[in-house]
Amino acid sequence: MDNIQKVTRRFFSLTTLFVLLVSSPVSMAFSLSDIFGGGDKEQASVATNPLTELLAGQLGVSTEQAAGGAGALLSMASSQLSGDQATELANMIPGGDALTNAIPAGLGSLLGNTEGLNQVFSALGMDASMVSQFIPVVLQFVGDQGASAGLVEALGNVWSPAS
Repeated sequence: MDNIQKVTRRFFSLTTLFVLLVSSPVSMAFSLSDIFGGGDKEQASVATNPLTELLAGQLGVSTEQAAGGAGALLSMASSQLSGDQATELANMIPGGDALTNAIPAGLGSLLGNTEGLNQVFSALGMDASMVSQFIPVVLQFVGDQGASAGLVEALGNVWSPAS
């Protein structure tokens, strides 16, 4: 076999392997940044997010669990709040996008009800009872950030079936 055939064969083998890896169900659990690096800024911003730090410190959960749990609560709330209140909430949470991105892949669509919220917490390795422990901490944080009484009340109503 000459060198051109060897190079061509190796190229097609690597290309096939890459296509199979990217299109397989296993690949859905990982991102390319897991393989090639990157995403470190987002992970760092989640780890140093004041809400994540507060939840991890008070509830004894990991920063990943704190970020995913907070992200799940915030995502659920923003989908159910009025436009003005959703905007106010987004302005109250520094790095809120990074928190909602910490929700396990494919589970964000479940956040329309309490059962979906419980499933997200379970996927994060937490018991569903942790939802009721997250809620008062997040409400206190939002209040401390200067949220209006109306927003705090609305959040309590959105999350009340979960607590």
